[in-house]
Amino acid sequence: MLKRSLLILFVALTPLLHLDAQNTDQVTLQNGTVIRGSIVKIVPGGNITIDDRAGNTWVFDMTEVRDMEEVEETAMVRNGFNPGWINMTSIGFLAGSQRSDYIAPFSLQTSVGYRMESGIYTGMLVGLEFLNINHLPVMFDFQYSLRNSDVMPVLIARGGYAVPTKTSSEYYGSNFTYSGGLSTAAGVGLKIRTRASFAWDVSLLYRHMRISYTEEYDYNPVDYTNLDVYNRLEIRLGFYLDLQN
Repeated sequence: MLKRSLLILFVALTPLLHLDAQNTDQVTLQNGTVIRGSIVKIVPGGNITIDDRAGNTWVFDMTEVRDMEEVEETAMVRNGFNPGWINMTSIGFLAGSQRSDYIAPFSLQTSVGYRMESGIYTGMLVGLEFLNINHLPVMFDFQYSLRNSDVMPVLIARGGYAVPTKTSSEYYGSNFTYSGGLSTAAGVGLKIRTRASFAWDVSLLYRHMRISYTEEYDYNPVDYTNLDVYNRLEIRLGFYLDLQN
């Protein structure tokens, strides 16, 4: 299932790497926001309607518009995602086997870091994941842009530690001590820009976690250490925010 899902997403992203140069409409608003797509209608002295590259339709009063022009795809590539400080926040699910106690636990993550001119992003990621014991993933976040455009495919690699939200618990004479464990992820993503400083962020990753805990019994002097291993398909949807615009 994982290999098939990754293959489908790779096939969907591949055409984006080989788009030919073409003209597109660009509308710049008085506040500096840039919308690119196809102008549908212009009413002189009234409003302008434009369909952006993400499929959204926008209507602006002509008093809000600073400039309208037609630009080439090659120019748009140079005006793609800018270098600078970035925040990416997403929600998702860690989909697993039907035999798992937690088939698709909910996950919330946010990453803050810096995107370089070369297309490399490095940052720190933290989150909250609702497993048997809720954990806080703390991971180094590395992403590489395959193409800098308004629809930008990326490669993603993450690694760090899953920290339990509580260190111990007691259940009917049994004491549990939680110590967390290794957390890594790798996959592909897609940034779809709809504003100068905002983009939708979609990603599909393979997630590996190793979370350990110790059981102690009042009636037994022997302690037992257990290791839960999670191999999951991570499906995420969120937003990409340029913090400098």
